[in-house]
Amino acid sequence: MVKKTFEGLFHAHERISYRRLMAFATATGLLYVDKLDAESWVLVCVAFIAGEAAPKMAKAFRGQG
Repeated sequence: MVKKTFEGLFHAHERISYRRLMAFATATGLLYVDKLDAESWVLVCVAFIAGEAAPKMAKAFRGQG
């Protein structure tokens, strides 16, 4: 059961990828130790998600995806 859950979290084709989880965990850790404020935490997460989505969007606009 644990192995199946772990593989589901980190499988490349699943909703939560390892990079997304690490960005979220890092930003949350920095928020917790007061090195990042709430507004910056949101900006970090949005910037990461937008940066990860940009190549996929460009591919879709070109008609390749």
